[in-house]
Amino acid sequence: MSASQLALHITGTPPAPEKWGVVVDEARLYSIGGSPTEWWTASAAQFHRTGRLRHLTTLIIGGSVEIGPFDREDADFARDHLIANGVRPELATIRRWTEQPHLSGCRKTAPCRLCTPTAAGAQQEGARS
Repeated sequence: MSASQLALHITGTPPAPEKWGVVVDEARLYSIGGSPTEWWTASAAQFHRTGRLRHLTTLIIGGSVEIGPFDREDADFARDHLIANGVRPELATIRRWTEQPHLSGCRKTAPCRLCTPTAAGAQQEGARS
């Protein structure tokens, strides 16, 4: 570096690395049955205990859950591990992780208007409590 060059110190935080989740369609998995269902039930409990499982939708027979957040390599590994243990590939999909969980079927990375409660709805919820 020569004396005529100027280095600027730019403050700020570097962008956070992208995180990914694996969405598991429990309702379809449980309707198929078999050993993958038993394996997933035990595995889901482990993810739940570590705080890496969140429910997107809940039905009587199961629902849709997301495990994560992971780096992309770890998300790929988790999905491959599910498939290696008998879960059908179409029942375990990878998508970008967001802090606001989306409704099932929503594949957007940022909270969308369908998945984010409206301000009026939030005020009504506050009035009820």
